[in-house]
Parts: sequence; structure tokens; C-alpha cells
Amino acid sequence: MTLDPAEFASLGRHFVEQGWVRVTMPDPAPAFAARDAMLELLRRELSADLATIADYHQFIGDDEARHTALQQQLTELFWHERFGQRICAAQADFFTRFVGLDLHVQKYPYVRVARPGLRQDNIGVHRDTQYGASPYELSVWIPYGDLDEGGALRVLPGSHLLPERDFEFEQRPDPVVTKGSQKHKLGFPYAPKALKGDVESRMQPVPIRLGEMLIFSLSLVHGQTINAGAVTRLSTDIRLVNSLAPIEWQRSVHADYYEPLSTSPVTEQARRYYAAAP
Repeated sequence: MTLDPAEFASLGRHFVEQGWVRVTMPDPAPAFAARDAMLELLRRELSADLATIADYHQFIGDDEARHTALQQQLTELFWHERFGQRICAAQADFFTRFVGLDLHVQKYPYVRVARPGLRQDNIGVHRDTQYGASPYELSVWIPYGDLDEGGALRVLPGSHLLPERDFEFEQRPDPVVTKGSQKHKLGFPYAPKALKGDVESRMQPVPIRLGEMLIFSLSLVHGQTINAGAVTRLSTDIRLVNSLAPIEWQRSVHADYYEPLSTSPVTEQARRYYAAAP
């Protein structure tokens, strides 16, 4: 799929004004491959009768230890096969137009698995800039199945342009997730920052289909407290950033948070020039 200039301009305006945009992937093949590989893993570990990822909760139930272990296995598979990099590279024509020719992609993106009705599977409503992220960074959020309003991620349109003081939060330790624990490494905060006020009541769901991606600024308020749909939501959120954006590259999480995805000729020659300097 190739967007004509008018469609692309409309997406750009929506992103600037609303902080998010839903896009049909120009090349969804790597996302389908990731879906198939993760489904095959779950069939091996749970049951050959598992028809789709959407039915995962019917086979795992509320077994928390097994659920966390399987989420870890899915994450390691996703990293080993470099699905995040492959998915973003397949959409490179779109992203280089949307973000710039010089791009870095998250090396180890999170794999999320949210069963229906279980609050502990979700990280809640939040704003990533309150955790040290930059508004120059994007989250490329990809579901591996169709999601209706109950199961979809929720966003607060326009919140990406508001200052941090407009979103007070209460930070408190999680009774289950501890620093360095398995769930912490899977993307669950050990000291979540719960937004105060009526933020959650003002958020809007973004129904989405397999083969689409939800792109949003990390200053956008987003998330979900509980999967209110009828199916398991398996998704990945892959961060993408312009390589020349004024952000701190050596994140406190680990030094290799990002890796190059694409480089313009001018930037490549400039890097070689500086590398040759004594």
C-alpha cells in the first residue's frame, strides 16, 4: 500500500493535532510472520487445539506463573527473530517520510499479553515522558489480532501537547513487581505513576485490526487498566526515533536500547568523517 500525498498529509496533521494515528501497514508480512511464530510457540507449550492467539486465555486460565513464563518465551522469540526490526524495516518508506531518513529502532521491544478481565496483565494509563522518555520518540504499537473497543488500547487525544504539570500522578511501589524481577524485565513498572483525576474517563479506545499499527507520541496519555474485550490481546510496542533527535541516547535501562534502522547519505558521510578524526 502506498499513500498518496493528500492521504499522507492528512495522517501527519492528525498526528500533530491528536498525538496518534492508525495506519495500515504498507507491508504487513513480517507482522503476520511474528503472529504465526508466536502462535506456534503457544501451541507447543499449551495445546495443539489452540486455534488463534485470541483464545489463549481459555488454555492458560489464571495460572500467573505459567502466564509470565510464556510471556517471557514469546518475548525471547520476538527478540531472537528480530521481528521488531523486520516489521519497521518493511515499513521504511512510510517511516522515513513520517519521521526522517535517519532512524533508530528499539532493539528489545516488549511483548504484551493481556487476558480478558485480568487487571494484572495491564500496565495502566500512563504517559511515558513521566518515565524519562522524549516526545521525539514514537511508539509503534502492533496487535496480533483484531481488537474491538473493549480490548483496544485507549488514548487521550491532544494530551501530547500539554505540559507535565497538567497530569499529576501518585507514585507507589507495586506489591507484585519488584525492581529487576521477571515482570519488570517484561515491561511492568515496579513503581508505577498512577495519574490522578478523571483522566481515564476521558480516554478513547482505538479499535484496530491485524495488519494495522497505532503510532503515537510518547507524551500522549495512553494505556488500558483492564482488557474489557472477549479475546486475549497480544501486542508489541516498538519505539522508533529520528537518529538526530536531541535526546539522551544512553538510557538508564541499558546502553543498547536503540540500534540504527536507516541512515541518510549525508549522515553516513558525516559519521565517517568524525570517526576518522584523531
